[in-house]
Amino acid sequence: MKLKHIKYIAFVACAMLLGTACSDFLEKEPRLSTTDTYFKSESELNTFLTGVYSPIMQEHFYGNNYPLYLAGGDDLTFYQRSNPAAATMLCGNANSSGTEIQKFWAILYDGINRANLLLENINRSSDEVARSTRQRIEAEALFLRAFYYFHLVQCWGDVPMRLESVKSAYGLDIARTNKQIVYDQIISDMETAIPNLYSLADLDYTGRITREAAKGILARVYMFRAGARDTDGNSLDYYKAALKWAKEVKDSASVANLGLVKPYNRVFLDLCEDLYNSTGVKESLWEAEEAGNRTSVEQASGRLGNTLGFGGPDLSASEAFMNLGGIKNPGYSYKFAYASLKLYKMYEAEGDTARGDWNITPFEYITNSTTKEVTGRRYYYGKLPEGAVIQAGVLEEQTESTSRLNKTRCAAKYRREYEKVLPKHKNYTPINFPILRYSDILLMIAEAENELNGGPTTLAYECINAVRERANLGEIPAGLSKDDFLAKLKNERAMEFAFEALRRWDLIRWGEFYPVMRDMAGTVSEEGWGSNYQYAADYYRGVSEAYVYFPIPTSELSVNTKMTQNPGW
Repeated sequence: MKLKHIKYIAFVACAMLLGTACSDFLEKEPRLSTTDTYFKSESELNTFLTGVYSPIMQEHFYGNNYPLYLAGGDDLTFYQRSNPAAATMLCGNANSSGTEIQKFWAILYDGINRANLLLENINRSSDEVARSTRQRIEAEALFLRAFYYFHLVQCWGDVPMRLESVKSAYGLDIARTNKQIVYDQIISDMETAIPNLYSLADLDYTGRITREAAKGILARVYMFRAGARDTDGNSLDYYKAALKWAKEVKDSASVANLGLVKPYNRVFLDLCEDLYNSTGVKESLWEAEEAGNRTSVEQASGRLGNTLGFGGPDLSASEAFMNLGGIKNPGYSYKFAYASLKLYKMYEAEGDTARGDWNITPFEYITNSTTKEVTGRRYYYGKLPEGAVIQAGVLEEQTESTSRLNKTRCAAKYRREYEKVLPKHKNYTPINFPILRYSDILLMIAEAENELNGGPTTLAYECINAVRERANLGEIPAGLSKDDFLAKLKNERAMEFAFEALRRWDLIRWGEFYPVMRDMAGTVSEEGWGSNYQYAADYYRGVSEAYVYFPIPTSELSVNTKMTQNPGW
């Protein structure tokens, strides 16, 4: 595999700076370090910066829980089990004691504290560390702190804002800061950081933040702040700012070689195959990097593909298959995430097979019941590849009557069959998560142009049609009204970014989350929603108006006497 550049180093903030020993970590000797003895060399600064990045790739963030159990609670996804996952947004049964909610809160503040430590101590470095290097490292830490705060605001609204590292276990009670003040800090930090970041053209990997990616994320911040839930009356100004930053990314496309990768599935094959924009066109601007299979000292793998994604039977303990790749050992998946019938119908209505047949599985693996060997694929009716020849046990097609009654199928954007790291672990994968793609830049431009001009402009059409053209779809009709264009764009975002932890936040900023989720319960009775999966109606019914925010975790309420709970929780 290609070695990942940003690795998970969990001990950095606690062991190296707070005086605790870490003799169990990678069987190393205990070490004690303080801010007086650390942060001296470029190597030490970069090592600690890696620790600031590490929450992003952990299992409690993009490595598993966030895209599935937290942000995965939307109208395109349901939990494919009749017994709901414990206290998750995904299953409409969340509460303030939920493990995933509590750990996500904790890991975000851990990342913020690490960033604060680095920002406070970076000038302790030796004069031998180039000023430009210090500025770049400081910029990355500043941006990451803002990125963590953005997730806190998205999920919880008003949150405590700490701009200094924790110095003591005492006196930590702090009230919630108005989210508009937090937004101002997020935006200020990101804008300050951008000039000193690497350019995407400087790197051959996408695991760290660059100027182009930072501008795209900043545009995302402004788009959310302009939305129905978080607006402070200045929505048009925020749309203008979002448009400015997104257009700067688009305008740099030729220099940074940004664009849309063709075909669509190549973007996700790269994530599975440990490649970075393998076609030479850089669509993936920023990824949460995962690495390895947890069979060595490297513990940097996540669970993308194993919980949210597609695979086959568990062959991880079989000597005959464990070291095989491809279809011979397509990797185990719990298949917790299924696509709703609503998403399937979106693709079907557009004839969008390029995205639909990748994001929603078009087949199941054929497995020998005795040997457990995977021998082939059984496609759903109408999904058989053109020119394919039916062969029993190797390439089969389900009957039309069976397929017609079950169009609720596994989310398959992240496919373990293509993993290159062997042996494949039952639960852990090296598949990266796409935090920001160029298609999002284009669709943000299209949406902001439509909003600011009372209807779609030439640029808005150009951007949305570029995304559709990559999916082999025709251009949307000219002359649409503002509302009709927005409706098209909403569907486009759903089809393009399914299972990328964006849909929930889109619905919230459009002011549609609760009514859309409430209406989903009725869809399970429609033909095509598999009869075995109608329990999903209970998950949708569990969503209340309070779900536009997460509950403040019990773990925080119990130690912070100034903390208050969100309404409805």
